[in-house]
Amino acid sequence: AAKAFEELAKAGLSVEQIVGGALEGALTLSAAGSIEVAAAAETAASAMTQFGLAGEDVTRIADALAGGANAAQGGVDDLRQALGQSGLVASQFGLTMEETVGTLTTFASAGLLGSDAGTSLRTMLLRLAKPSNEAAAEMERLGLAAFDSQGDFIGIEALAEQLQTRLGGLTQEQRSSALALIFG
Repeated sequence: AAKAFEELAKAGLSVEQIVGGALEGALTLSAAGSIEVAAAAETAASAMTQFGLAGEDVTRIADALAGGANAAQGGVDDLRQALGQSGLVASQFGLTMEETVGTLTTFASAGLLGSDAGTSLRTMLLRLAKPSNEAAAEMERLGLAAFDSQGDFIGIEALAEQLQTRLGGLTQEQRSSALALIFG
C-alpha cells in the first residue's frame, strides 16, 4: 500500500485524492489482476494523466482493465502494457479510457496482446493522422474517412463500421492489401 501511495503521489495526486479513492482503486486493480500494487498504482496514475482523469476515477480504471481482462485472452498486465503504449495517442484522438481499453480488449480477443497490441493501436491511429499518399488514395478510393468535416476523429466504432461496410465486398487478398496499405 505504501508503494501504491508513493506511485500515486509521484503522479501528482494529493493526499486527499489518494485517500479519497485512488489508493483503494489501485489496491483493487492489483488484486483483480494479480499484479504488484506499485505496478497497479503506476498504471492507474498513467491512465489518469493520459486521459485527464482524477483520483476518484482510479476505481473506474481498475474496473475497465479487470473487465477487459475477464472478456479476452491475456490478463490485466497485458492490458496494462497495451495501455502504456497507446493511451496518450488514443487520448489525443479524443478516445476515452473505456474506448481505448475496449479496443485493446478486442485486439486481445484476436490474440494481439500486451505491448504489441498497444503499439499496433498507436501506429494505426498515427497512420490515420498522417497517411502516406498511397494510403490516402486508397482510403479515398474505398470511401473511408477517419475525420469529420471539423477535423475531429470519428471514433473507433464509426471507423470499424466504415471498414466493415467498405471492405466487406472485397476478396481476402484485396482486403488484406488495403488494410496493410492504410494501417501498416
